[in-house]
Amino acid sequence: MLEMLPGLTQIYEGWAQHYPDVQPLTIQFPGGGDDQGIDGVLAYPMEGHWLLVTFGLTELGEKTSEEKRVSGAGFEFSCRIPREAGDETVPAWILRVLHALAEQYVAGARLDVGHWIITRSPLGGEKSNGDMTSLAIVPDADMRILDTDNGLVLFFQVVGLKTEEAEYAQDADTIAPIMALLRDRDPKMLTDPNRGTIRL
Repeated sequence: MLEMLPGLTQIYEGWAQHYPDVQPLTIQFPGGGDDQGIDGVLAYPMEGHWLLVTFGLTELGEKTSEEKRVSGAGFEFSCRIPREAGDETVPAWILRVLHALAEQYVAGARLDVGHWIITRSPLGGEKSNGDMTSLAIVPDADMRILDTDNGLVLFFQVVGLKTEEAEYAQDADTIAPIMALLRDRDPKMLTDPNRGTIRL
């Protein structure tokens, strides 16, 4: 069973240390594996938001790579989006975003903390996401690194940016000022399409 894979169990246990009373939903993608990068997502129904953590970029089963220090790709994605009270269904658009990011990595894209991706269209192809058209990659707000039997796992939080914010990052060649202001407003850095645009 998927839940018994040692690498996934350690990711699950690592997050359980932060949120011991929250039971995540396990969302598996059909045909998961190396071809698409991730096997699925752990979705934690928090008060006011969903915490999403991917699994499959790192080694979930036995250690197979020759690099002993890191597990697989060395990172998994996390993301936080708004959640209404009592909502038990993760919006499909954010799953599409995480799936597409993993596919980009498998295809050879270099993804790391401090990078940003301009999509030119609302995130996940969801028109209601309006002018949230880009993503930034930052260290996760709660857990940056986890030491597992298969090696280290970093957690890269993806954060939605408004069009104007991404344009500023492009002109300045850095997301640091925008992310610092967003973190001051919201320490969890939710990807909330309805939030106001940050202007410097």
